[in-house]
Amino acid sequence: MSPMLTSDPTNASPCFFAEPHEVAPDVLLFANFVNNYAICLEDALIIVDPGFEHLARLFHQAVRTWTSAPLRVVVYTHGHADHAFGLQPFLEAGERPTILAQENCLARFRRYERTHGWNAFINQRQFSLPQPMFPRSFIWPNMVFHDRLTQRLGRFTLELRAARGETDDACYLYIPEKRYLFCGDLIIWMSPNCGNPQKVQRYPEDWAEALETMAGLEAEYLFPGHGLVIQGAQAVRTVLLDTARYLRVLVDQVLERMNRGVQPEEIFHAVEPDPRLSSRPYLLPHYDHPKFIVRNLLRLWGGWWNGNAADLLPAPWCRQAEEIVRLAGGADAVVARGRELLRAGETRLAAHLAEWVTRAEPTHRGGQELKRDVYAARLGEEPSLMAQGIYRAAMNDARVALGQEPLPPSAGRLGIMRPT
Repeated sequence: MSPMLTSDPTNASPCFFAEPHEVAPDVLLFANFVNNYAICLEDALIIVDPGFEHLARLFHQAVRTWTSAPLRVVVYTHGHADHAFGLQPFLEAGERPTILAQENCLARFRRYERTHGWNAFINQRQFSLPQPMFPRSFIWPNMVFHDRLTQRLGRFTLELRAARGETDDACYLYIPEKRYLFCGDLIIWMSPNCGNPQKVQRYPEDWAEALETMAGLEAEYLFPGHGLVIQGAQAVRTVLLDTARYLRVLVDQVLERMNRGVQPEEIFHAVEPDPRLSSRPYLLPHYDHPKFIVRNLLRLWGGWWNGNAADLLPAPWCRQAEEIVRLAGGADAVVARGRELLRAGETRLAAHLAEWVTRAEPTHRGGQELKRDVYAARLGEEPSLMAQGIYRAAMNDARVALGQEPLPPSAGRLGIMRPT
């Protein structure tokens, strides 16, 4: 079996790196942090997601070692930096393909231009990078569609359908003659990236609907944006419908509570994912977190207010913290209590105390030491890469305030880097 192919997804152990190789007839996989695909149909080359800008030449070399067929079509399953930025070497070689994307990809690239600095700082924090990073140049699609697009390429049909989910510009490609389904990040071999606390809105219910529609295609191969390629109609259907059900369980719980007037914070703590589905190797919460998906649903349907009237037009955090610390009897008292909580394993509550004392008295050494140690503990106990990145950044803020070197990802828990 190929290291990137499985016919039994319920027992598979995902592999995220492999040498470029064929994973299905006429399909080359270039696997790094993301899956980049090249498809040779008769004498025409199709690329699905050309990938990272910094790996573009390696991808080009792998494809051109595999085939010399002219590049006719490129598909962006969405406009994230790990999917749509690796085409330049093909263009430099004189290729002039049709570049297909859902129409919102254009607005995404325009937003990236306007918010470059913001996205660079988010990526630095989310992925524990040494400095802010985000691409500045874009290879724009030259043909876009709203809902669906069908093109013929020789005797083959390329069917593209929009599928709002992780992004509002997502789409998937189906080649019915081959029964090949390229789904981008609608499947990533982790729980769906549908809640990211630092990024724009995600769409869990639309995502579930798209997965259910894809399951009806009866594809024989599923080519995901990350993780293992899946072979076998039943295996493909299982992964798609399990992922849809995972999302619908969260959607239904949130919606039912919202319609009863339950406050957002109570909803956040009450809603849990299906435990059986959460144990599937392709639905483990190692990137996003189901609680973040709950937050995103609350934002989608209920706005940004958290239900606490004091937070509607709040006092600055530092002023709140000063008052809390004063009422507690001073910074030393807050630090002492924070240490008690930390020793007792109450890391979530200890983190609040660490934030209060360091915001009230940023130069208090004991407070910064508490913050450093609390977030080191939170980092060690949290499997979600998104949470890890934020906790590591908070820990390192405290280390810098104490005159210590920040710790890189290798010194803590390290997840799969997907700068999207």
